[in-house]
Formats: sequence, structure tokens, C-alpha cells
Amino acid sequence: MVNIKICTLCLLLFGLFSTEIEAARCCLNYRKSPIDCRNMKGYYIQDITKRCDIPAIVFQTMTGRLICADPKENWTQKRVSCLKMKAERMKTGNMF
Repeated sequence: MVNIKICTLCLLLFGLFSTEIEAARCCLNYRKSPIDCRNMKGYYIQDITKRCDIPAIVFQTMTGRLICADPKENWTQKRVSCLKMKAERMKTGNMF
């Protein structure tokens, strides 16, 4: 009986913890000013979900910081293109 209570408590705590992690990764607003492509490591796309109510491009900087950008902004699209070119150069081995 005690084991069932402990397991139930653990599952509830895990559920709360995973919800907090998802909320922490959710963009709530956009950065207004562009950042230099040289300072970026990668990006991912945030789709609209129950918890994340805006679409976003989330850039990861070399220092690990996450920057939320409006996918409709011109500078955002330019940075995505820059990162795609960086990835292509790395794949082909042509770094310069």
C-alpha cells in the first residue's frame, strides 16, 4: 500500500516537473533587434501548442542562450539562411 502511494506521488511530481520544463522552453515574446549569425550555433522552430501560443524561430547562441525571433521578420529569415549555409559548408568540409 505504501509503495503504491509513493509511486503515485512520484508520477504526479514527474508530471508537474515535465510541464514546467515545457513551459520554460516556450517563447512568449520576440527579440526586436537582430543578432550576428557568427554568434549562433543553431535554431529550431516553435510551433503553436496549448502552452506556446506564438510561432517562433528559436536561435541558440554559442554560449547556449536561446533567442526567440518572429519567423515573419526579414532578419530572422536571413539568420536561418545563414545557419543553413554554415551547416552545408560543414557537411561538405568547405569551411571557407
